[in-house]
Amino acid sequence: MRVIATHEYVKNFIKHTGDKLPMVIGKCLDDTVSKMVYFKNRHIINRDITIKALRSYTALLKDELHKNCISLENSDLRYYYAMGWKFINAFKKSVIYENSLLRDRTRIIIINDEAGIYAQPDFVDYENKTIYEMKSFSLKPLPEYVRLQARVFQLAYPDFKTVLIAFPRDQDYIKVQNIKLREYKDVTKNRLLREIYNFTMQNGRDMDMFTAIGNRKYIKYKLD
Repeated sequence: MRVIATHEYVKNFIKHTGDKLPMVIGKCLDDTVSKMVYFKNRHIINRDITIKALRSYTALLKDELHKNCISLENSDLRYYYAMGWKFINAFKKSVIYENSLLRDRTRIIIINDEAGIYAQPDFVDYENKTIYEMKSFSLKPLPEYVRLQARVFQLAYPDFKTVLIAFPRDQDYIKVQNIKLREYKDVTKNRLLREIYNFTMQNGRDMDMFTAIGNRKYIKYKLD
């Protein structure tokens, strides 16, 4: 069979500006808050995690800026440090942090036993059967690639609600956005499955099914 990852599929729908900095900032923020949930969930840090999270973020940012050969003035660095502080505090008030939600293991969607796409949403709440995809930028209007990414995750978690949660980092006061994605109509689901199947068969990597699945959960779909 042929396999591909969700990010490899949806990146073809991203409108690139050529500026690496927003992606670097987003990666550092995402990695930082994921660590916050990990530490909270395992009671590794009993005191307020805010300062440690900010230190982690600033260290990550310096490292990523260096890796990507991006140079910033001190005033710009202070701006992005302040952004990180606001983002961390906003995240602490979110349902993700409050409920100590973690990433689930990667699942694989198998179509016609010939095409497979790996899917891993940012956070999963099994108690309330909800998946969350988090973004560090405004989702109003909703970018097409984000909607498509969430739609793929819905295929992997067909009986779960889907919520997009955004923290617009360029705002003076970060107001969290929660966008509930409606369930599929059959015609919409079948159209997406067909598009994923065609794309994966053309661009995916060859792998036997046993290896592709491994110890992951999987869900199979059949197209006519």
